[in-house]
Amino acid sequence: MAVPNVSIAWCHRTAQCKWCENPIESGTAMVSVFFWNKGNEEKRGWNSKYYYHPDCWVAQGLDYLERNPYVPNPGRKRMELEPEQKARRLKILRRKASLEQRRQKATGLMLAHIETLIAGLLEEIVEVGGIPKSWLETL
Repeated sequence: MAVPNVSIAWCHRTAQCKWCENPIESGTAMVSVFFWNKGNEEKRGWNSKYYYHPDCWVAQGLDYLERNPYVPNPGRKRMELEPEQKARRLKILRRKASLEQRRQKATGLMLAHIETLIAGLLEEIVEVGGIPKSWLETL
């Protein structure tokens, strides 16, 4: 579903709350939620606009969070390297990136020479943390 536009405003005419289905009286606060549906060639959709009491808007949000509990993201695992190993590894990574750019324009013998240099970098990086997964995918 698309990302909605959510705003809070004074109700100008009576509307029905999407959550509790009671009327929202004119002159009281309401939350309006507008879903844009741009659709595509195969499927044309309808834009949707819903109205909520401010308390009902918070209640439905808390209900959603209750049904979808928080799951912490552990993040990526960091390598335990000493500062000089980190610096050496970074130089190797930068050197490989530079060779990759040169390889795109190279032809013939120059291309073969760049390939051998990259193979040498593979041997060097094994000593400082191992070969990155992205390098293995491009081999």
